[in-house]
Amino acid sequence: MSHPNRASVNPANVPSARYFPHVGIAAKMRVLDVGCGNGDLSRVMGALVGPEGEVVGIDRSEDALASARAVPPNPENAPIDYRSADLSGELPDLGLFDAIVGRRVLMYLFDAAATLVRLARLAKPGTILAFQEHARADLPNGAGDLSVHRQCYGMVWDTVAAEKGDVMLGYRLAPLVRAAGFVVEHARSEGVLIQPWEESFLPTLARVMLPRMIEHGVVREGDVDLDTLAHRIDDERRATNGTIFWDLAFLVSGRFEGVE
Repeated sequence: MSHPNRASVNPANVPSARYFPHVGIAAKMRVLDVGCGNGDLSRVMGALVGPEGEVVGIDRSEDALASARAVPPNPENAPIDYRSADLSGELPDLGLFDAIVGRRVLMYLFDAAATLVRLARLAKPGTILAFQEHARADLPNGAGDLSVHRQCYGMVWDTVAAEKGDVMLGYRLAPLVRAAGFVVEHARSEGVLIQPWEESFLPTLARVMLPRMIEHGVVREGDVDLDTLAHRIDDERRATNGTIFWDLAFLVSGRFEGVE
């Protein structure tokens, strides 16, 4: 939801930097990034495992994979192999991995539990599984009126629900990881915050998601003027003049021991 020339960082990705580097992923590892999208998390993994490691990123969107492949490789990081795969079905023969990671992907699947079981087949004893997922809550909250932010929040999550995504997945992430044969080592949640001095990412999010909102009937075409919405978001954020608690991230990792 933003002006076309605005560039803003998605604060929903901020917890990743405080999480993924501290779950045991190290140099020379072979890592699978599940639902890699534009490759942002894949590149983080590439930096963690270094030039002697390897990263495989899988996604079903050819457009997202093309975007990921367009980013020039960093010779100081691991090479990244982006491959097409549909997580709702059987996975291609990818070999075994030292770590399997993902961010906001299980919540979009019809059967996340089945996908985790299939991913466990790519694990060996001690393989790390680490995911960041989200869930709908009674948000956003802050010190002032947040009616526009709440409208945006509702449109986003209503769209995920209309697409048959699991809006409660984050709350069930740790039990799902255990059921797939992994011993949970880290399990926490972290608030996603929008600070008053930072440019909001919400206009960009609205712009990206609007076609999906229209497709699923969450809004009607012509009902949302993106430029007007961006101004209303900015005006409300400035008027609040405080931290906005926007979303809730769930961060869970474990090591593979196998299913009894």
